[in-house]
Amino acid sequence: MYWTIKAGNIVDEPADVLVCSANPHLTLSGGVGADLLARYGMAMQEALEKVVRARTPHFIPQGEIIPYTDTTLPYRAILHAVAIDGWYDSNSRIIEQTVTAALEMAAGYAARRVALTALATGFGHLALAEFADGIRPLLSRAFHPIDEVCICLLEDYRVRVLSEHLKGVKVVLAPTG
Repeated sequence: MYWTIKAGNIVDEPADVLVCSANPHLTLSGGVGADLLARYGMAMQEALEKVVRARTPHFIPQGEIIPYTDTTLPYRAILHAVAIDGWYDSNSRIIEQTVTAALEMAAGYAARRVALTALATGFGHLALAEFADGIRPLLSRAFHPIDEVCICLLEDYRVRVLSEHLKGVKVVLAPTG
């Protein structure tokens, strides 16, 4: 299994499974969630709301992964990873645990290629260096049948920052025009 860091919108990245950041209420209100909502409509949001309403209390705890599948999507599943708490805080240990759980779940969908966002670093308060600290222990692990995990970031400068903390991971920057 190998890892890449790529500049670009994760929603445009070809993958069997997409792992995106989610808030504890699974609201598709910003970042990747907003892109998914705009691209694929309300069915995903309605299904996620149903999951939250079925819980007591009505939230998803930090570290949990909520899968969503729909035959109209270009992915086998979208895994909504809650790596933040209610105050949008996280840490590298939570990242390691959450990404491990997401990759194990993705393997259960027979994923060969997984696209992953830099969990908890957008609206969340986690620095890319802390995200990298959570990812580093996973670089040498296998999650069969996954061949590749591609960490997608929108901005080239964030790709460069993350790559400084994950030495040896292949980097793909956006083409310059």
